[in-house]
Amino acid sequence: MGAPSKFKIYNPIYQEEAKNYKKHLDILGLSPETTQAKYLYLKEFFSWLEKLQIYQLQQITPKEIANYNSYLNAKISQRTGQNIGQKSIYDHMRNLQQYLGYILDLGKIKTSPASHLKFKNPTEKVERIIFTQDQIQELYNVSNSQEKAILNLAYGCGLRVHELGLLNKEDIRTNENLVIVQKGKNSKRRIIPINTKVSEELRSYLEERENPIFRNNKQRRMQEWTFNSTLKTLISKTKFGQEFSTAELNKIGIHSLRHSIATHLLENGMKLEQVQTFLGHSHIESTEIYTHINQQQINDLER
Repeated sequence: MGAPSKFKIYNPIYQEEAKNYKKHLDILGLSPETTQAKYLYLKEFFSWLEKLQIYQLQQITPKEIANYNSYLNAKISQRTGQNIGQKSIYDHMRNLQQYLGYILDLGKIKTSPASHLKFKNPTEKVERIIFTQDQIQELYNVSNSQEKAILNLAYGCGLRVHELGLLNKEDIRTNENLVIVQKGKNSKRRIIPINTKVSEELRSYLEERENPIFRNNKQRRMQEWTFNSTLKTLISKTKFGQEFSTAELNKIGIHSLRHSIATHLLENGMKLEQVQTFLGHSHIESTEIYTHINQQQINDLER
C-alpha cells in the first residue's frame, strides 16, 4: 500500500467520519500501518469533496466516484513527479468502497454509490477466469451427480481445492444445512451454511458414497489435478466452454469457481467483510484480490 499524502479537512462531519472510520479499522484488527493509510486515503477523498463544495455524505453519487477515479489517474506523485501508480489508485478506490459500505451498514446512507463496482488489483500475478452467473447455471445443467457435488462445494461453498479433497461424509451435515471445513488454510476450521436445495443434492450424492467422498480411478482420495480435470471435462460439455482457447482452459481450475462465487456475492450486494468470513480469510486484504473492475464501468458512470 503506497504512502498516501496528508490532506486537511475542515467540515466537522468529515472530520468526525474520518476519526470514526479509523476506530472501525482498529477494531477490525488491521495493522497500524494499513489503518493509517486507509484513514489518510479517506481524508484525501473528503478534501477533494470539499473543493467541490460537497459537504454531506448523501450528496455522494456514482458520478462523484467516477470523477474521483479520474482525479486519481491524473494525480502526480510529489516524490517521483510522475502519475501515481495503478496499485495506489486501486488502494484508494477499494478503501473508498469499503468506507461507503461501512456507513451504509450504519444507516448513514440509503445506498452505496460504489457498491456495484469491482476493482482489480494490478499486483495480482495470475489472470483469473471468472464465470458469469449464467455460465455457472449452464455448468449445473449439464453436470452429473459427482460434478454437481463438486460445483455445490467449490462454487456454492467457496471451498479451496485441497479442502474439497479432505472432505469426509461426516463433514457435510445435511440435517443441519452445514458444511464443516475441518482443516482449511493454516489449519483453520470454519462452518459454512448451505441452503435446503444444495443440502438435498449433497444428501443424495452421499447416500452412495463412503469416505473419502471424492475418489480418483484408483479409489484413493482425489487430488488437485483430478478435480481440475473433472471441472474441465464438465466445461467441455457446455456451449460456452467449447469457445475457450487452450490458453484460457489452462487458466481454469477449482480456484476459478471460488473466485466466481466471491465475485457473484459482491455483485449481489454482500459486504466484503462477509465475503471474507465466507472464504475463510484471516485478513480482508486477501479477500480484495477477488474483486475486479474494468475501465468501462468507470466510463459508464461518467456519462
